[in-house]
Formats: sequence, C-alpha cells, structure tokens
Amino acid sequence: MKMPATRSILTVACLTGALGLGGCFEGTEVNGKLFDLMGVSTAAQEKSKAEPKMERRSGLVLPPSAARLPEPGTGDEPETITSLQDPDKLKAIAAADRERLHKSYCNGDLSWKERIKDPDAIPHSPYGPCSGVSDALLKRE
Repeated sequence: MKMPATRSILTVACLTGALGLGGCFEGTEVNGKLFDLMGVSTAAQEKSKAEPKMERRSGLVLPPSAARLPEPGTGDEPETITSLQDPDKLKAIAAADRERLHKSYCNGDLSWKERIKDPDAIPHSPYGPCSGVSDALLKRE
C-alpha cells in the first residue's frame, strides 16, 4: 500500500523538476545552418521579425472628368446577355441566312461546279425546290 503514495510523490517530483529545469534554458541559443532552416535559431527568428522591403507603389490613376459623361439613363441601353442569346432572334438570323443561301443555290452562284459539268442542269437547292427555275435558266443565257 505504500506503493501508490510513493508513485504519486515521484510523479510530483518529476513534474516539479521538469518545470524547474525548463527555466534554466532561458538564455540558451541554438545556432547552426540546420536550425536556421528549421527557423528555430536566433538569426532565423530575427529575420522573421524584420520588416519586409517592398517596392514603392505607383500613384493612383484618377478617372476621367465626370463632365464628359452623359447623364445616367440617357444613353443607349446596352444589350443584355439574355437578348444576345434570345432563341427567337437566333431563329430569325438562321432563317435569313438559310433564305440567302437558298437564293444563291437557285441562282446558280453556289453550284458553279455542277453548271460546269452539266450546263443544261436545272439548279436545285438543299433547302427546298427552287421557285422560278425558268427565271434562273433565262439569266444564265
């Protein structure tokens, strides 16, 4: 039964000794390149405390005079992203392009290779039948 009391006294003595010896290392310096790399030497700690040297910043750029700008709301409204991606506008643009290509095919502008191979061929379009084929034939002559 004397063992637990001895063990607790020994534990207290070891802790007190460790705390007491911890104070002895107050003025000890650790020097060396390895300690410099680890950042625990006195020289490394002094470097980290030093103020970093920065380049001088350029001055602020002032905006142009506000007298030249129009009043808010008086200028043209910029197109929004939704209007640029509007499906109805995209369909209308695609339809106009398709119509332009159809007319070019029917006039024979885009099918010149076929006209060279067979001058008597009737022009046709991949977008549908050509109306007024006789007009296109008359223009070629």
